[in-house]
Amino acid sequence: MKKTVLFLMNGFGIEQAGSYNIYSSKLMPNLDSYTKNYLFTSIESKAYDLASGYRTFSTASELPLSYSLIDNYYTKFNENKNLNFYLNSIRPEGKVQLFWFYENEKSLEHIKNFWNCIKTKNTKIFLHLVLTSHNTNNYKEIEKIITKISYDFKDIKIGIVVGIKSLQVNNLTPFMNMFQNEVGEKWKEVTKKISYLVSSKTQPQDVKEFYMNEGFKFDVNDSFFFFNYEFFDMTKFISTISSINNIKDYCSLFEMNGTKYPMFAYPSSGVSMDASLKKIGAKSLILLSSDKIKQVNYYCNGLQNIVSDNINFTKTDDGINPNYLKAVIRDSDYDLIIINYQVDNITTVPELTEKLSKLDVMLKFVHDLCVEMKISLVISSLYGMQKEIAVDNFVKANVDFSLKVPFIVIDPVFNKANNFLGFGNIYTLANTLYTNINPKNDGEVLIRKKSFVTKMIKK
Repeated sequence: MKKTVLFLMNGFGIEQAGSYNIYSSKLMPNLDSYTKNYLFTSIESKAYDLASGYRTFSTASELPLSYSLIDNYYTKFNENKNLNFYLNSIRPEGKVQLFWFYENEKSLEHIKNFWNCIKTKNTKIFLHLVLTSHNTNNYKEIEKIITKISYDFKDIKIGIVVGIKSLQVNNLTPFMNMFQNEVGEKWKEVTKKISYLVSSKTQPQDVKEFYMNEGFKFDVNDSFFFFNYEFFDMTKFISTISSINNIKDYCSLFEMNGTKYPMFAYPSSGVSMDASLKKIGAKSLILLSSDKIKQVNYYCNGLQNIVSDNINFTKTDDGINPNYLKAVIRDSDYDLIIINYQVDNITTVPELTEKLSKLDVMLKFVHDLCVEMKISLVISSLYGMQKEIAVDNFVKANVDFSLKVPFIVIDPVFNKANNFLGFGNIYTLANTLYTNINPKNDGEVLIRKKSFVTKMIKK
């Protein structure tokens, strides 16, 4: 067994074209030297936050596993008990208010089959698009889906388009004013609205409500369904509409706060960090802020809220203590130590540069310790942020570290002369760690040995 440290610079990635330039060798001299002196490449990450990062890292799934479950079932929606309960609750004198939590084009077939079930009970259906993406690059796909729905569905109209965050705020007055009175911003042609959102660098999840077709006005006889793939806290929103129409038994595709009857339970994953550690006989310690531990534990255990003998956590609410870190790396019997350092919890460029500078100092401390003790050190990130932050009081800038993150290997065994790094993603990163700890692990890895021919070419 070989002790390995994974230092995660979460939120930090490879700067994309058009991003405000933050990274420099002057700002982060230690990281810059590691990229030059050790094995270094960039790997793919479609994750956008810690939860989606650990989901891919642990389960190899870039989308919630709920997508694959529905893929195998959506043609049999009418066999579901809770769906039939909902269908029987639809009032013909009212409308169907269908809230679709849209993330991916893959779900279009799902909603089509769901619509086929509903229209047998009521054809006055309004589809409200709830945008959940963190990435402005998704607007092209969103525009395409809106156009498809407008042309392909005969008995359905798009009512309101809104970002998820606008439905989770305490003050729902702007949304409810639109929902109850059809008063607010209207865009019949969505192309211009999308162009504005792209130019203003507004993340889809932050979009303020606007509507596309009249007639959706909220009535007490209306029925509601929440077509979600991930868990969202909708308690405030559902409580608000319940106070108007006196309905208590709301239904949803999957469980979320505020609904009573989900059609499906979230599936568990056969692939997980816990299962991989058991397979190689290893134990891990994850250093993380306390508010993230429950969520990360859920993904590390294959989408289950259990306590694993192989995965332990240490809270870092007061920062990462160097003395504690030294003791853990040097003296503990953990085979994999994961340090989570977050850089995207900022709102200004000065904050970010200060955070990256401190990160660079911490990297040197961990690097020097691991080199001294001949312990493997891997430096990477589970996701890169894409967000608009303030340069000063007057100027804002788009910082885009998304899609690719760095991968650096610091280990005397894996030198640049005899090894190179292949292509992969953050699940390949995880499998590389397990194989480094115990070579009996199988699966794709990022570190590869050079052949004689490769060595000659690289000279």
